Amino acid sequence: MSTAAVRPEFLKALEDFDMSVGGELKPRLREMVRLRVSHINGCSYCIRLHSEQLATLGTSPELISALARPVKLMRDDIVSEGDAAALRFAEILTDPPRGLEIEARDAAGQFFTRKQLGAIVETVAVTNAWNRVTRGME
Repeated sequence: MSTAAVRPEFLKALEDFDMSVGGELKPRLREMVRLRVSHINGCSYCIRLHSEQLATLGTSPELISALARPVKLMRDDIVSEGDAAALRFAEILTDPPRGLEIEARDAAGQFFTRKQLGAIVETVAVTNAWNRVTRGME
């Protein structure tokens, strides 16, 4: 069995790009989005990485574990209403039941500015890219 060899220049460009997105979000929410997206994509390396990042930020193990489930199945006391809206938007951008993007964006828009919504979109897009690269190289 052979593994994919992604060019180092591509990985460096993706890493640099990743560092430039999501800055409008609080670091904890950015990592929550990254972890939720990685769970949806089944990327074990990224799940471990973002779980560790959240732990470093002081996030409870209960919340880190909860991010493995769809936000609609999380207990109400686990995440704020705004964070839940951001996570739901991220879920739909990652694994969309078509036609719900606008509804999810509008719901998240009640808690976040246009720039912050854009940061969620950027964070989801780059996390999806990393998940695919990582899974392709496993």
